[in-house]
Amino acid sequence: MGKWSARVARAVAGLRLGKSGREHAGGRSVNPAAASHVVECGSATDIGLVRNSNQDAVVFMVPSDPAQRLRRGVLAVVADGMGGHNAGEVASGLAIETICRSYYATPGDDPRRALEVALREANDAVFRAAQADAALDGMGTTATALVLVGGSGWFAHVGDSRLYRCSAGQCVQLTQDQTLVAELVKNRLLSAEQARHHPARNVLVSSLGTQPDLRVVAERCAPLLSGDCFVLCSDGLWESVEPGDIAEIVTSRGVEEACRELVALALERDGHDNVSVVVLALRPAEPTPQAAAPHPAAEHGE
Repeated sequence: MGKWSARVARAVAGLRLGKSGREHAGGRSVNPAAASHVVECGSATDIGLVRNSNQDAVVFMVPSDPAQRLRRGVLAVVADGMGGHNAGEVASGLAIETICRSYYATPGDDPRRALEVALREANDAVFRAAQADAALDGMGTTATALVLVGGSGWFAHVGDSRLYRCSAGQCVQLTQDQTLVAELVKNRLLSAEQARHHPARNVLVSSLGTQPDLRVVAERCAPLLSGDCFVLCSDGLWESVEPGDIAEIVTSRGVEEACRELVALALERDGHDNVSVVVLALRPAEPTPQAAAPHPAAEHGE
């Protein structure tokens, strides 16, 4: 387990990654393909009030190469690991490392395909790591990834970490929880209220790294608009913080403040699990300064 932890730590050096105790990060990225807006990002992860380790991981990645940023945009991921003896921490870190590397390395200009390939390669990496080391046997992780490129957004997910889109005071869940209870609700065997308190509500029917083959389908968001906020979070947040609360906080605060407040609210209301969140906000781009027009007299040589 130690060698894998060290390898993951080296591989993700330089990324906005949160895995230990309490971490906060923020950033701002100009979107060159859609000059009408910029992307601001904040992230936070907290060990919670009960757990001995933080098995969540978060990342926000902005390519330094403008051409790569234009082609593939910015990437955010939340992963919630599972497994004994800190194997969940290894799984989530390895998944994020692989997703980031694969997404930007996949040939072609199709972000949807690149995102699907990235999550499948992450599944393979976690699965092979668990097979190779008895201490990691059975580990796995959720993964929810969002790409903003040009005027478009793409997302893919496995498990029950969620993606919300907040706009005009409304918060809409874009992902569908891949849990046993969610399947029961979908098949009308449980009500939504019963599902909230069901003892098996956290039992996943799909996760990264627990099976050799995984089908992943990326979905496209509706056209991006300045003022939109996207929220990726682990179940430690969404189980105790309602969508209405999320919308109110992210649409009225800066991204870093919103992340801190969301985590604090989750800890105040529950705190039994690790809590992680990434907030991406689309802000109007500042107008490009125009060269001052020449004085009329200058045109005549006066």
